[in-house]
Order: sequence, then structure tokens, then C-alpha cells
Amino acid sequence: MTTPTTFVHPRWGLHFHWWAVDPSGQVGLFDSAFGPVPTAAHTHAAALDSATAQARASNPEWFDWICHDDPEDCPQMHCPITLDRGPYLFTWDEETDDRYTRFGIPKRPLLATELPRRLTDAALLVETDFTFDRTVRVDLSYPAGRELLSGSDTHRNENTEPTNAPRS
Repeated sequence: MTTPTTFVHPRWGLHFHWWAVDPSGQVGLFDSAFGPVPTAAHTHAAALDSATAQARASNPEWFDWICHDDPEDCPQMHCPITLDRGPYLFTWDEETDDRYTRFGIPKRPLLATELPRRLTDAALLVETDFTFDRTVRVDLSYPAGRELLSGSDTHRNENTEPTNAPRS
């Protein structure tokens, strides 16, 4: 299936959370106000909103984090937070390289099989071929009209090749 070549976001300028599962079954929680979201996440925005509301009610620490008193003093990618139990946290980084940046690292990663059904269904909408524990940056692009979600373990530079997975 081909997808549009333009990026989609259900509420441009407002925070939207989407979920994903890696090959190990680990869960990632992604936050974006201005970055693209996968087509499946855009298509099922209401289901993701419902799952996110459920997760926020029981685990606010996954959402209500802050680096310092003034978050402007500490861009998200420079001060990762550590969770005891939870998903890997990623946020859209429009400040430095227009990719998702991992900023939350759980001591014990949350698995999709451990989530309530609604959250499991939301997370399984987007599956990756890269593992979150080794991924620092996540790209979402549309080369040749196909959605491509790829992860890398370093910042973007000329010598880094990301792990790619065609999305359909």
C-alpha cells in the first residue's frame, strides 16, 4: 500500500501521543506536536487518544515529566529521564534534526503483553523492526510514496546508516 508523500498529524500544533511495539515486544510512547505520525496512528487517532487517556490516568509519570524548573534550559534530548517501569519515551525534535529522540529510558521496559487490551491494541498499530533499547533517533519518511519508519543508535550524521523497515 502506498501512502501520501506529505506528513500527517491529527492535530497539528497540539500534542498527540502514539504508541509502537518493537520486535522484542517492548513498548514505545511517542509525543509530537509538529512532527509526522505514522499513517496508522493518524487513521486511528480517536483510539490512540482513548488509550493514552487510560495510560495517563494510571501512569502520569510517562507524560508529566520535566527536566528542570524551566524546560527551555534543558532540551529533551540532553536530559533523559529514567522510569522504573514503563515504555521507552520519544519526542519529536524540531529544534535540532526533525526526528523523534528517545528521552525516557525504563529500568524495566514495558511489554505489549503486559498492557490493558486497549493499550495493547493501540501499541500494535505501529510495529518496528528496530529495538527501542538500542534506538536513540527515529525517522519517519515517505521515500517513493511508501511510509518508512527507521531507527538509529546515534545522532544524524554523514557516517550513520539507520536500520530501515518498509511500512505498509
